[in-house]
Amino acid sequence: MTTQMYLCLGLFVFMIGGYVFARKLKTTNGVIALCAIILTAWSGIVPAKNVLGNFANANVLLITGMFIVSAGFNRTQAVSKLSNLVYKIAGGNFTVVMAGYLLMTFLLCNLIPSPVAVFTIMAPLMSASCESFNISPSKVIFALGLVAVGTAGVLPIGGGAATFATQNGYLESYGYTDYQMQLLDPFKGRILSAIIILVYAIFIAPKFAPEQPSVPIQGMEGKGKAVAKKVPLDPTREFLGYFLFILTTLGLVFSSKLHLDNWQVAMTGATLEVALGVLKPKEATGAVPFQIVLMLIAALSVGGAMVECGLGDLIGDALAKALGGTHNSYVIGGAFFVIPFILTQFMQNQSVGNIFRPIAILTCKALGANPVGPLILLSAACLTAFLTPSATATVPLMMGFGGYDQKDLLKMGWLPSLIICVASVIVTMTVFPSF
Repeated sequence: MTTQMYLCLGLFVFMIGGYVFARKLKTTNGVIALCAIILTAWSGIVPAKNVLGNFANANVLLITGMFIVSAGFNRTQAVSKLSNLVYKIAGGNFTVVMAGYLLMTFLLCNLIPSPVAVFTIMAPLMSASCESFNISPSKVIFALGLVAVGTAGVLPIGGGAATFATQNGYLESYGYTDYQMQLLDPFKGRILSAIIILVYAIFIAPKFAPEQPSVPIQGMEGKGKAVAKKVPLDPTREFLGYFLFILTTLGLVFSSKLHLDNWQVAMTGATLEVALGVLKPKEATGAVPFQIVLMLIAALSVGGAMVECGLGDLIGDALAKALGGTHNSYVIGGAFFVIPFILTQFMQNQSVGNIFRPIAILTCKALGANPVGPLILLSAACLTAFLTPSATATVPLMMGFGGYDQKDLLKMGWLPSLIICVASVIVTMTVFPSF
């Protein structure tokens, strides 16, 4: 361990500890996040310009744009009409309503290659239904985030259809072409865990969620009543509110075919919301929860420092050595789930995937093992990312929309994490044994 590694661990502990004790310290998560950002810049682990660049990170821009686009949709009468319609169809049964939203989320997160975008689309709708049923959003928002993150890319459609080709490219890059991943392999390895996540999210997750927000809600649902009191839009702008929301959603679905980045689609939609008068400039800026944005930027900064100082590589190397010459498929698969799962709570899941992918391939190559199972488990582990706001960009949004603090995340997340881990390793390594 180098001095920079210890310093980096200190930054992470400061950030997570600050989130846990923010209320006792009479401060906010946004202030803690801003302190973490500044301390990372001063630490010298990463260049200050890289920390500054996180303010223009693609996910930050995507979140900002989607909040504004969703606020424009919220400004119309669509959300209240839809929530009332759902209420009538469900016959007053909120479990039925929740199941419908979560199934829709599952489908969208396999069409749109961004759990963040899917979450920002679905959270206002679910929150509006909560208001209709007089239920706190804190009871269900974690379940929504669990599905958006944990089931992304399971189906062989959208971005998931290219997963096998991407993995085969990595296998070729590291000179291990004895095995090739097929189109349906990721689906076979992850579909059971996706079903478990859906069932858990519908029937069990609300039982572990707080009855009321632990901290003030930062998402748009907290502003729903204020929006409802405003003067309705004229017919032209009402139509534009629907049109821009649908157009932006379709743009996210087909962004790869249009050769556009997701943030381009979202920010274009946000700009048009204001330019065409659906939202006033003050309404647009008011729709962006800057505390959530700062938490994401802090996670990017501290996670980037962990990559830069080599802490992730150190953990990965230790894993490869610990495996030794074992031929037990479940031990190999378990190692490439558990260690990345733990690490992805500390740093962005994409970074963890980038660190462990070559380790998984080279370890399997040295053992002469089939790398398909470990690679699928690595992807699943990186998507079991909902215990800290550093895990993925969706988690700060969950905290904002649900009014959760760090203790809430740990309380709600430990059981699904354990279930997903056990189910994923057993199923995947049975279908794709190492030897």
